[in-house]
Amino acid sequence: MNIKHVLLTTAAATLMASVAHARDFTGSLFLPDKGEFLSDTEIEWSRAKARHMKPIKNFAVSEELTYGLTDNFSVYGGIMNAFNFDRLTSRQYNNEHNFAYEIGAKYNYNYDNILTQVGLGYFTFKPKSWYGRGADSGWYKQVQFEAQIGYDMGNGLVPYAMFTLDTPIDQSSRPIDYSVFGGVHKTLDKWALDGGLRYEFSTHGKNTNQWYIQGEANYFLTDSVAVGVHGDYFLGGSTYQHDITLGAQLKVLF
Repeated sequence: MNIKHVLLTTAAATLMASVAHARDFTGSLFLPDKGEFLSDTEIEWSRAKARHMKPIKNFAVSEELTYGLTDNFSVYGGIMNAFNFDRLTSRQYNNEHNFAYEIGAKYNYNYDNILTQVGLGYFTFKPKSWYGRGADSGWYKQVQFEAQIGYDMGNGLVPYAMFTLDTPIDQSSRPIDYSVFGGVHKTLDKWALDGGLRYEFSTHGKNTNQWYIQGEANYFLTDSVAVGVHGDYFLGGSTYQHDITLGAQLKVLF
């Protein structure tokens, strides 16, 4: 065996080892290891038209930071600002500083190829700051429960399902909104793809229901930095005539 062959063999083995140990941190089932941070920065635009109402356009920027307390348990906090720009929004807010906040925790438990995750979050914002006179001067408060289950089929393919439930905690009448998602996450060499169908419904008063198709694509700039796009599109239901969301994200693991 000559030196050139040895060097090529060593380089190939090193490359394969690095690929094997590289982690896909873009999926919803991923949590950072103990002592690690995952930053998720997003910009998002949406346009929705409910029945018998004018279309509503929104433009927002958000940042969520997740920290691994252990290899399987993480806490997170996020902040979002909804803007009031011309053309990009419907200018329905009081100003350009419309902040919302979220904190929570998530726990992963994996058994062989079965992947599971449960999470609990708290979301709040001040309606008077967003909408001005006539709006509630207190803070809107909402809790959210989330559960996921997936199956690692190997070769970077993970079909999974997600269930979420959220409800306000500061109202005498507490509607509960539900969401069920079923999809597939696929890890490639430099890409990670995710997509599926989402069903949203509420049983408070008259039952409402919406069907969406949603997807996400991320490109790994390095082993710890990924950029991507995401979106969803309203397929049908009882609430909207039209609803679309488009966005871009930057994810960094450090």
